[in-house]
Amino acid sequence: MNWHKESLGTTEESITLFQSLVEKNPALYTPHLAHQLGNLGIQLSDLNRHKESLGATEESITLYQSLVEKNPALYTPYLAGQLGNLGIQLLDLNQHKELLGTTEESITLYRSLVEKNPTSYTPYLACQLSNLGIWLSDLNQHKESLGTTEESITLYQSLVEKNPASYTPYLAHQLGNLGIQLSDLNWHEELLGTTEESITLY
Repeated sequence: MNWHKESLGTTEESITLFQSLVEKNPALYTPHLAHQLGNLGIQLSDLNRHKESLGATEESITLYQSLVEKNPALYTPYLAGQLGNLGIQLLDLNQHKELLGTTEESITLYRSLVEKNPTSYTPYLACQLSNLGIWLSDLNQHKESLGTTEESITLYQSLVEKNPASYTPYLAHQLGNLGIQLSDLNWHEELLGTTEESITLY
């Protein structure tokens, strides 16, 4: 815990310095400030300071949105990542409807990135789809959850073909999630096959 507090103080000091630099040269220093605010959001979340974490991440997102307007190719990945982080922080605060919108926005950005560079961004898209599937299920939106999880599985299957060592555990986990969602819909025959496939991978 002491290490986390020390890290937090260092990040806050960095943010203060970058804020003063942004006033003098926003073009040069806004990306650095956005990055540090994103780090601060994660560190505050780790300390269970969820409301403060949310504020830091939202500020980071606002800066990245302004940067994306000027240079989408460079900054869209950072914005997508911060929106994904915001979704998790909203979950910590039980703001379920807001987190769905935020995660869907992140997914939309990752889809655009996958079109241009599938090798780099397919894992991120698969992860965000996985999160959305779980959160839809938690909100009893079971059919929507099923479709999202199935899309995530399709992506992980393509990743496993290229790199089985890295992605087989993720595929197995997603198949397990799909099994739970099929159970929620009382689709028991499909559930049996999915569970068996997951067990085989583990």
